[in-house]
Amino acid sequence: MATMMMKPEEGEGGEMEGKSCPRATQDITLNLKNRGEAIDSANYGPENPALPNTGFWREMANEWDVSTDEAKTARCGNCAAFNRSPMMLQCIAKGVGSEGDPWATIKAGDLGYCEIFDFKCAAQRTCRAWIAKEEDEGEGEGEGEEYGGGENAQMEGGEYED
Repeated sequence: MATMMMKPEEGEGGEMEGKSCPRATQDITLNLKNRGEAIDSANYGPENPALPNTGFWREMANEWDVSTDEAKTARCGNCAAFNRSPMMLQCIAKGVGSEGDPWATIKAGDLGYCEIFDFKCAAQRTCRAWIAKEEDEGEGEGEGEEYGGGENAQMEGGEYED
């Protein structure tokens, strides 16, 4: 699934630093559709990562031919396709909107963007498409960042521009 970019209408604010945000960061219906496809085709989950989810992790371990403990280490937050660059987090914050605190939502869900399935993704989940990062991956400018254990990688001032 290729990332669809969105050039916002004037005043929508979906453009960051001259670059467009992925449409799914701004369009909740598209985001939910893409997340549903990830659930159906790649077993995106578990639904509630705070629970033991024994059956889910056993299924993933069997599919990957690893132990359940090893399967539990393959999370979206350390997947090569998980994008938490400052620009992407700005896009996500814009899409969440100003009703409430978008940065609190991003932090609570440990959100990033899945570059494979094109949706806002929670760092503590996983899917069959998980890709191990190269050791130096994410070090270059503009690359996605490895999930930083709950850090809120906001732009200066902690807010997004209107």
